[in-house]
Amino acid sequence: MNIYKLLQINQKINNHRIKFFGLWLLSVFNKRYLSIQFDPVLACNLRCKMCYFTDPNFTKKLKGIFKEEDLPKIASVNFKNALKIQIGCGAEPTLFKNIDKIIELACQYKIPHISMVTNGNLLTKQDISTYSEKGLHEFIISMHGVYKDTYENFMDKGNYDTFHKLLENISLEKKNNPKLSLRINYTFNKDNFYEIKDFFKWFGQYDINTIQFRPIDKIGETTYNNFSLKEIEQDYSKIMQDFGVEAQLRKINVLAPTSIKRDEERNVVQNKNNSSYLVPYATCYIAPDFFWKENFDWKNQTFHQWKKENHWDWKLFKNIFISRKKLDQINRNMLNYSVEMNG
Repeated sequence: MNIYKLLQINQKINNHRIKFFGLWLLSVFNKRYLSIQFDPVLACNLRCKMCYFTDPNFTKKLKGIFKEEDLPKIASVNFKNALKIQIGCGAEPTLFKNIDKIIELACQYKIPHISMVTNGNLLTKQDISTYSEKGLHEFIISMHGVYKDTYENFMDKGNYDTFHKLLENISLEKKNNPKLSLRINYTFNKDNFYEIKDFFKWFGQYDINTIQFRPIDKIGETTYNNFSLKEIEQDYSKIMQDFGVEAQLRKINVLAPTSIKRDEERNVVQNKNNSSYLVPYATCYIAPDFFWKENFDWKNQTFHQWKKENHWDWKLFKNIFISRKKLDQINRNMLNYSVEMNG
């Protein structure tokens, strides 16, 4: 399944009522619609300066790791309703010893798209081969700088040469497994944005399928705390347009914001995108200390039982008739991305 074509279709549906109607139908008929984001361990090997792991008050509260014996149970709760699963979300999954077990369970429940988000600094060539053979569909690799100095500055404790070797090893594995894909997540701010112009000069030799450009977002107290993008607003469209031309020639998909203009007081994107409305209803976050909703007892409840007790389908149905203005008041618009399919 090409998850990016689905994202592109979703993007083209501008009517939120149609989206909620479709979501309601999928839920009523017990079909797949969930996007599961799974942090099996709450820890990280790096201290990226745009990440809340640089906040000591935050990290001292983080603890927990999934027990291997609990993985089959949590998979039985709602993996059969998952359209995709992303291993790794707000922490580093390669610190978890049983990633292969998660992939195996995802395959057992026939989840159409299985990905892993990682900074990649701990991924060995054998890891890449193992996860690929187990059924992983996509490696999503985080980076915060094109140049060595910028990369190692923003990705504190990260190694630029190790990062290049990682991309080389994934590209080699893709020759053995054509179904495997590689995506780069580039988080940008005013100090690393202009390096994008030289991306292919330094990384053009690797077999990349998709690149996502993510504007810096305030998700906690961080070492780097300049969240303003006003200095690059004027140049943003031109640089993204030039990058898009080269990406098209290389058959690389591009996910990028249509606009980086924000209401900076509220840190909210100024646009008419409505994809964020579905996030509370379709994105299921799982961590050692949390399962999607605070009242969901995954050890003793099935997804069907929880939905019934919480009138879930009725809530989805009611959202069909809620005005966009009201939804704007209760949703923070984050998913301001266009999807350009070039692959």
